[in-house]
Amino acid sequence: MKKLLLLIPLIILLVIVEAKCFEWIPEGKGEELLFFPKGPFVGMISSGFENLFADFIWIEAGVYFGGHRMADRKYPYLYHILNVQTDLDPRFIPAYTLGGVLLADDAKRTDYSMKLLNKGMFNNPNRWEIPFVKGFIHYIYTKDYREASKWFLISSMKKDAPDMTLKFAVWTLASGEGVDVALKLWFRLYNISTSPLMKEKAIKALTKVLQDQVLHFKEDKGHYPRSLSELIETDYISFIPQLDIGKFVLKETQISIE
Repeated sequence: MKKLLLLIPLIILLVIVEAKCFEWIPEGKGEELLFFPKGPFVGMISSGFENLFADFIWIEAGVYFGGHRMADRKYPYLYHILNVQTDLDPRFIPAYTLGGVLLADDAKRTDYSMKLLNKGMFNNPNRWEIPFVKGFIHYIYTKDYREASKWFLISSMKKDAPDMTLKFAVWTLASGEGVDVALKLWFRLYNISTSPLMKEKAIKALTKVLQDQVLHFKEDKGHYPRSLSELIETDYISFIPQLDIGKFVLKETQISIE
């Protein structure tokens, strides 16, 4: 009987929390994300367990993204999930860097990507990775090379920033939409990322850049190059990215890794 009396107020409290601290997100199909915490109430419902909640939401973000990537490739609530996750754990850098790229690339929302990255820089003013990714987004997706150069420069001024960040600031301002800069940016992102998903994206992007140059060579010369080395010899690219999983090769007309 005593246990029952204790359970009743807990059930009532749970109902109040669901009613007050969670928002309905209409999907129109099924019950995806039926309840998800509002930012203003996150602190209240997770008090003392912020990191645990943040880990759970990071997993939820992966499940949400993966499900849509295999289905409709639409991500209307990705920013909301990442925003809540970074409310709970403001210092979790991958949520900003990987999240920023996913929002710009997969969700096609550079505005949300910038909003998340700005939040990350506010919460982590001494980290070089977040302004670096902001420069990357500007260069690859918004094509604003002056902004890209600015954020690479800001990144280079942070403690522990690698020398490459300053080089990107110079390259992006000088070369604009350069093939070499795109190769170097994706190659750098591949090397600094610990996320398998981000590495996969970088490999696909590097493959596409190389494949495009193979096609440009064919259009100009009337035949395909014998190898990627011929692209270097004829100034279509200046280097071949060397990955830890293998090397890029040209087999007849297609780029592959072996």
